[in-house]
Amino acid sequence: MTKHLSLPILIGLMVVSVDSVRNLPSLALFGHYLPAFFLVAVLFFLLPVSFISAELSAVFSKDECNGIYHWVANAYNDHAGMFAIWSQWGSNAIWFPANLLFMSSTFLTIISPNLASSHLITTIIMIAIFLFVTLLNLKGVKESAVVAFLCMIMGVVIPVILLLASFIFWLIKGYPLQFFLSLSHLVFPLNSSNIAALTAIIISFLGMELSSVHVSRVINPKKTYTLAIWVATILVVAIMFLGAISIALILPKDSINIYNGLSATFSTIFSKFNLTILTPAIIIMIVLGSLGSAISWSISPAKGMAEAAQKGFLPKVLAKENNAGSPYNMLILQAIIISCLSLSLMFFNNISNFYWILISLNTEVYLLMYLLMFASAIKLRKSGNYSKTIIQSDFLFYMIAIAGIIGTLFAFIVGFIPSSAVIQGMSTATYLTIYIAGVIIMCLLFLLFVFYKKHTAPDKYNRNSIALASS
Repeated sequence: MTKHLSLPILIGLMVVSVDSVRNLPSLALFGHYLPAFFLVAVLFFLLPVSFISAELSAVFSKDECNGIYHWVANAYNDHAGMFAIWSQWGSNAIWFPANLLFMSSTFLTIISPNLASSHLITTIIMIAIFLFVTLLNLKGVKESAVVAFLCMIMGVVIPVILLLASFIFWLIKGYPLQFFLSLSHLVFPLNSSNIAALTAIIISFLGMELSSVHVSRVINPKKTYTLAIWVATILVVAIMFLGAISIALILPKDSINIYNGLSATFSTIFSKFNLTILTPAIIIMIVLGSLGSAISWSISPAKGMAEAAQKGFLPKVLAKENNAGSPYNMLILQAIIISCLSLSLMFFNNISNFYWILISLNTEVYLLMYLLMFASAIKLRKSGNYSKTIIQSDFLFYMIAIAGIIGTLFAFIVGFIPSSAVIQGMSTATYLTIYIAGVIIMCLLFLLFVFYKKHTAPDKYNRNSIALASS
């Protein structure tokens, strides 16, 4: 019997997938440019992603499968669908060490700040956390979703409420602010040397479409999923902007650490209010928020890869699900790969650079998937073979999709510009070499899946190729 997800749980999954307080310090680095960056990112990325993913989820709500692979494969072919889910899962594999680094280093600050700088101890905790996340997801989607929801409440909502309350009290006390906002800060800084900050804003909005793989577990999915995605969108924007701007106004720019900066933020605030005894509690909450995000990001792309395995791009054994409906072999393989990638931390002298390269590279690879998603949405609408669900106007639909493409392409190009605010002690040439090589390698690895399918099911591959050539 299928265990259904309620509306609050679905909203919680969306918020915790997109919104992690882990991102707040990296956003706060860009100070008074934040309003302009947020305005552009919302109009040209978050809203298009929310609209289009909600539309596509509703269109295929009666299908057994849903999600990015299903959408792109129906618009184009299985190979395009495979590239889309590989971009999502591959970027996920790049992102996980960054998120695990945040959780482990933040947790270690409770015990001893010196331990957080130990590569060995940090790496061990990173791997242990991900093994726990994997075991939880093996228990089933419903169970892991409930835990993720609780983590969202304790680790995202409560810390941000405390942050806003502290900021208000900071104002009441008359403590100095780092800058003052004005309407001029709504103008996008095209000539700013820190224009690469748009990448940091974009990464804060990645993942709104992740929960689409759970559409089959929602009662009345067209109505429920659509409502959930809009409530989640409003919550994400409010939490991320208010949280980031509060940090930027309170802390000097040079004192913000991008992978455990939120701990430093609360430590500074609580010390001002003589409430340092609360610091360990809020640090634990912050870790729980990122844990909830890890739970959602672990299961959703893995289910998409399991669907790709059913189509022959991976060994069929990776498509098998346990009694709880989890692709257990794919989750185990994923745990092994993420653990190995986490070990790469040992080769970086500057942990901050390790963190920023990972989240930036993650964004570039993920943006390739979004380009395919928007293109697929346009192709499906033009075909006329699918009913209109949420957006009835073709003109409005195309404008939203095109806005998403423009925003995604712009963010992709800007992503190759290293930001002086976050890359410390690394030359531009070194940064670009690592960055570009990472994107190229991720794209080339896709060919391995095509090669595997061609040689394990050559007859079917040839029929698909002929059909593609004749279309």
